[in-house]
Amino acid sequence: MKEQSPENTSATNLLVDEIIELRLVRVLGCKEIALRSPEAQFLSRSPEHRFAIHRRSDGLRVGRIHLRVTNDEDIVGAVGHVGYEVDDLHRRNGYAVRAIKLIIDLAHQYKVVPLWVLIEPENIASRKAAERAGFQLVDVISTQPKAAFLGIGPQVCRYVIEQP
Repeated sequence: MKEQSPENTSATNLLVDEIIELRLVRVLGCKEIALRSPEAQFLSRSPEHRFAIHRRSDGLRVGRIHLRVTNDEDIVGAVGHVGYEVDDLHRRNGYAVRAIKLIIDLAHQYKVVPLWVLIEPENIASRKAAERAGFQLVDVISTQPKAAFLGIGPQVCRYVIEQP
């Protein structure tokens, strides 16, 4: 068995709890600009860590979550730091809340504080998940034009967490 350094052990522990684990799928950055649609290429200015959410009991993929490691106000104001989705068949099991909490810890390690999540007002399940993970509703604003081109509705609820 390969021995892990303390840094690797702590990073690994950040991505696992008793029910789920986050598995890194890829990191998108400026070199991967061609992988994004023209409307989303502005997001390439900062790294985006994309994870699959897996249930630990059987390894089944149940959703996805990503973290944008940035304090670029243009990106954060348009789409926030975190995005997530749990597959239809696996909703209402608390997976989103657990994944968000793991991402909060990871963001803290990258010194991304405060951490912002933008959610469409009609997405009640996602809003509740963010609130259960510790985010506070700040306001509801009009979606920025850049985000509207990405398919985000006309308004977003801005949620923030200052520290884990």
